[in-house]
This record gives sequence, structure tokens and C-alpha cells, in this order.
Amino acid sequence: MFEGKFIVASGSVILEEGKLMVNRDDKDDFYKLPGGTIEEGVEDLEEACHREFFEENNGKIEIIRPLHPVLIWKNPQTKEKMAILLIHYLAKLLNKEEVRPKGEIKEIAWLPVKEIKEGRHRVAPNIKFLIEKRDIK
Repeated sequence: MFEGKFIVASGSVILEEGKLMVNRDDKDDFYKLPGGTIEEGVEDLEEACHREFFEENNGKIEIIRPLHPVLIWKNPQTKEKMAILLIHYLAKLLNKEEVRPKGEIKEIAWLPVKEIKEGRHRVAPNIKFLIEKRDIK
């Protein structure tokens, strides 16, 4: 049985014209998908996905379908042992002209998926996982 910190997070995968929308903050030295932890007892996975996207990017999304979840056994940045369950949703951006970095987000980027596959950008492990599973193509 796992003993230690357990985190459940929900995030969106937004693809447009072969590019993936990603965020960067001061906590990590890589790009990651918009998203974050679920507020216990307050919201479900999809509600958290909508809330986190708005809090980080001032954006509104339409969830299309769930993608492969991933379980990571250590914090990718600190290497601290923990269980992180990441739930992903393919989503459509509804207000692209209003999107901007908010809160801890310092940068929003649209990375060509081809360049991510070629290793030209530092991205979170779950992005590589979703490419391997062909959820991001």
C-alpha cells in the first residue's frame, strides 16, 4: 500500500493546427498542460478542469472527451516520492482572443507537436505520455 502524499489533478489538452497549448510558471523549468488539483468535496474532475483553465489562462473551454490518465510516482521537479494522478481532457478553446497568463502562470505557448516529438522543447512527463498514447498527435 502506498503511504505518502497523493495528488489528483485535472487538465486540458488543447490542439489547434498541429500546435499544443502549454503553460510555464516559476515552479517548474518545463512546459506543462493547463490544469491543477481538485478541490476536495467541492468539484468533480471536469469542473476542476474548467476552473483551472480559467484561473491560469483567463480562458473558457468545452470538454470534448477524456484522454488517458497517467500516474506519476515522484514530483518531476523536486523528485519527492508521491503519487500524482493526472486526468486529461481533450478540449476546445472558446475565447482565444481573451487568453492571457494569470496567477502563477508566466507564459502561454503554442508548441508544434512535431517539435515536441523531436525533443526541441522541455515538456512535462504527462505530455510525453499522451504523445506515446497517441492522444496528442
